[in-house]
Amino acid sequence: MQPFQNHTIFVPAGAPTLVSNGVQVQYLAQPQAESSTVRGWQAAAEGAPASGRTNRQISSGAGAQNGRPWRPPADGKGWVPTGDLAQAAAKDAWQSSGENLVVPPELEAEARSAAESWAMTMGEMQVMATKPEFGGAIWRIETDHGPRSLKRLHRPIPRSLFSVYAQVYLKEKGARVPAIIPAKDGSMAVAKDEKLWIVTDWIEGLVPANKDVVDGAAALCYGLGEFHRISQGYVPPPQAKVASRLHRWPAVYEKTKRKFDWFRQIALRYPEMPASGALLNALPRFETQVDQAMTRLANSPYASLAALGGPANGLVHQDYGYSNGQIGPGGVWLIDLDGVAYDFGIRDLRKLVSSQMDDMGTWDMNWLWSMAEAYRSANPIGPELWELFLIDLALPNEFYKLCAEVVWSPQSLSAELAAMIDRLLQVDQRKLDALRALGVAVK
Repeated sequence: MQPFQNHTIFVPAGAPTLVSNGVQVQYLAQPQAESSTVRGWQAAAEGAPASGRTNRQISSGAGAQNGRPWRPPADGKGWVPTGDLAQAAAKDAWQSSGENLVVPPELEAEARSAAESWAMTMGEMQVMATKPEFGGAIWRIETDHGPRSLKRLHRPIPRSLFSVYAQVYLKEKGARVPAIIPAKDGSMAVAKDEKLWIVTDWIEGLVPANKDVVDGAAALCYGLGEFHRISQGYVPPPQAKVASRLHRWPAVYEKTKRKFDWFRQIALRYPEMPASGALLNALPRFETQVDQAMTRLANSPYASLAALGGPANGLVHQDYGYSNGQIGPGGVWLIDLDGVAYDFGIRDLRKLVSSQMDDMGTWDMNWLWSMAEAYRSANPIGPELWELFLIDLALPNEFYKLCAEVVWSPQSLSAELAAMIDRLLQVDQRKLDALRALGVAVK
């Protein structure tokens, strides 16, 4: 089964791109000075291979209107694919009906076949989560050994091996993560159709922490700190592809700055869209914040800490929150570990703090300190890592996430986005006040 891929990204003319197969690229033409309403979209093709991936030659797509591969539906809500893209969507999209997730019959058959590699008798199986765009899925299965989890990992096998053996390592070191059940042949994972399958314990009684009280957020941070401390020392097997983000921080910051310029060019070519003005007005503020963060990172202990290497720094979850960190027997359990990678643990903490404050609509120093102190009580960190935490916290991550969709669909420049940008500007002022209280010199 092919993963569902019908994305389109919009980038400025001449910008370098590297995309997966199936991703369409639309290049913005250079603006025409004589008319602010002219939007020249041009399809371009680049075919130079890099890092084992190739850009595909792409046109605007069958059935595209005005050179765009999307059309407004009859009811005027949202945008839908046309032509070949619509056929692909109808064929490959996985469906959800209420709480009942559905996967294609061939995937369910593959799951039952994969389960035969384990010494268990399987009864009822229920889909619990899917990653339809990548082909991943998780089932709760009833077996003669009690409930278990059956999972199809969506990443390439060498990358998945990194996370599988990380989970084995974490469990052996006492982390609260589900135990991986060996297959009949003793292997920790079974390969089928170029993907890995694993079976783990099903942990009963897991409940999300209460995100409405500071104690709930602090408990989640304490569990995160435990995970980071225990993960230090992990070395993957030779056949695994090492996943590391340790040395990528400067590139991430540079990408953020570059994307902000893309936002500007897209907004300039769609001046009639409700959010274009709000986006253009907000950009200088957040571009200044990116510049400041890049300067701080360059003058920080980042490079020397990254040079210590992955095992010394440990693993990050990358998608930690109230769904993947839950309260259970003995404390906080971490689940959905297939994205773990080497990085500074404080990156997970920064994401959690930023998300919590954004959800609350304010930057509350009591919450921030409680979350940070809970983390540091489980995983003591020195002033150098704390400095990196503050640098990453000051990056305008919330604005980037809020507006990132405009690169994929300029139609997201809606009145709703304009209101969200206005709200974010108010919240960001409180964020700057919090950063100043933490000793960060921000403008």
